[in-house]
Amino acid sequence: MSPFHKLERWLQPLALPHVLLAIVAGQTFFYIAAMLEVVNLERLVLAWGLVEQGEWWRLASFALMPPASHWALVAFALYMVYFLGDTLEKEWGTLRLNLFLLTGWALTVGASWIAPEAVMGNGFISGSVFLAFAYLNPNFTFYVFFILPVRVKWLALITWVFYGYTLITGGTVDRLAVLASTGNFLIFFGARIVSDLRSGKRHMEGQRRRVVERREAEAAGPRHRCVTCGKNSETHQDEDFRYTADGQCFCSEHLPRRLPAP
Repeated sequence: MSPFHKLERWLQPLALPHVLLAIVAGQTFFYIAAMLEVVNLERLVLAWGLVEQGEWWRLASFALMPPASHWALVAFALYMVYFLGDTLEKEWGTLRLNLFLLTGWALTVGASWIAPEAVMGNGFISGSVFLAFAYLNPNFTFYVFFILPVRVKWLALITWVFYGYTLITGGTVDRLAVLASTGNFLIFFGARIVSDLRSGKRHMEGQRRRVVERREAEAAGPRHRCVTCGKNSETHQDEDFRYTADGQCFCSEHLPRRLPAP
């Protein structure tokens, strides 16, 4: 048993079921509270400089920060987070999903510590959960605008392109935010991705070798060919070809009654 599986068995009693449902419920609550002007959402964001001033609740409250958008888009986004997370919990188990989210949280807090003046979001929830779902279910189909079918692997590819572009062109804070949003995915799936790439490379090399062998065989022509009718060992694989002493090849139909003596 691997050390990770031993750790899972030891931590299993501490696993919190439906943790993403609780996060979605919290984000919904604060979104409604902000609409009613009961809560100032700026009190929820993660900024290490404010944490050092004693606002320790920000270490947890930033995970409950709702998206800033129209209520319909917010409702859709929260539903998607719940749906993707619920699917992952069924595939992975409660503990592994907990560890996945906890790792993303820790990376985000670490990024905030590195850039204490920056405001960090909770992209580790929506971004990493989406990427994990897409990796495990690449052929799952979403209907964009309820009409256009798109497999989730292509949406994930677009997401990775966006992250890559941000890493190249963004500032330090942007890069830290990307690493915080994708770091837990890379930690949990990095070894598997490398293994898949190696397997894919071996598969491609095998295909390339088979193509070369087939082309060489085609260039060499059939092994046996009747000098009378042209039947060959490729088109008539069950045919019994015979050779005379002088090396001429005949099929069973045109085989001379008496083979010439050598």
